[in-house]
Amino acid sequence: MQRSGGEMCNRYLIKAKLEEVAQRYNARLIAELDGAGEFLPRAMAPGLFIDDEDERLLGPMQFAFCPPGCPSPSDPKRALNNARIESAGKWPWKDAFRTTRCVLPMTEFREPCYWGETAGSEVYFSRADADLLHAAGIYRVWSSPDGKTRLVTMSLLMRPASDYIMDRGHHRQPLFIDEHGVDQWIRPGRIETDAGVALLRSIAAEPEFTHTHARDMAASWTKRRTAKLRERDQQLAALDSAPAVGF
Repeated sequence: MQRSGGEMCNRYLIKAKLEEVAQRYNARLIAELDGAGEFLPRAMAPGLFIDDEDERLLGPMQFAFCPPGCPSPSDPKRALNNARIESAGKWPWKDAFRTTRCVLPMTEFREPCYWGETAGSEVYFSRADADLLHAAGIYRVWSSPDGKTRLVTMSLLMRPASDYIMDRGHHRQPLFIDEHGVDQWIRPGRIETDAGVALLRSIAAEPEFTHTHARDMAASWTKRRTAKLRERDQQLAALDSAPAVGF
C-alpha cells in the first residue's frame, strides 16, 4: 500500500474565513465545518466538490483517505493523506482519481527541510501574494459495514517540488491548479488516468512562493538527511529519464 510519510505534507492552514472561501468558489458551505484553522491527518478539513445534483459544495472531508475494505475510516495504521501523482493509476488511489476528484483550499502548507538555507527546520510555504492555493485532491466515501454511517475521506495529490521548494530542502509538494481549472478538475464523470494526468498538467499552477519559519526540528533530523537526499536524487534522476512524470 502506498502510505503517506513524514517527508510529505502532513499539515496545512486556511487563514481565510470559510464563508469567504465558499463564496469565492460559488459553493454552498456545509454547516458541519468548524471553521478555518490548521489541519493535520485525520482532521476534518473543507473540500470542494460537485454533488450528484450538480451543486458545488464546500464540505467536511477527513484528511486521511480510506481505501476499500477498511472496517473503519481510521483503520490504516498511518493516515493515507498524500497520493503521489506518479501512483495515480495504482491502488488505492486509482478509482478515486478516475471518478471522485476535489479541490482542497489552503493558504499555507508545512514541510520539513533537509538541505539549503532552511535545513534543520520546518517551514510554512505560501503564495507571495498571500492568495488562496487550490490543491488538487481525490476523495472516497467510506460507509460502515451496516451502511448507517458515511464519511467523506480525502487525500492531497503530491508532485515533485517546484524549484523554490526544492532549493529550500524539500523534494515534494501538493499539486496546485489554477483557479480557472477548478471546475475542470472537480467536474463529475469518469476520466481515465492518463487523461486525468494530462488535464492536471494543462491546469497546473506554479505560483510564486515565500516561506516562514515554523520550528527547528529535533537534532535527530540529521540521521534522516542522507535518506532524504537519496530520495531527492532518485526523483531528479527519474525526471531526467522520464520527464512526463513531473510537472
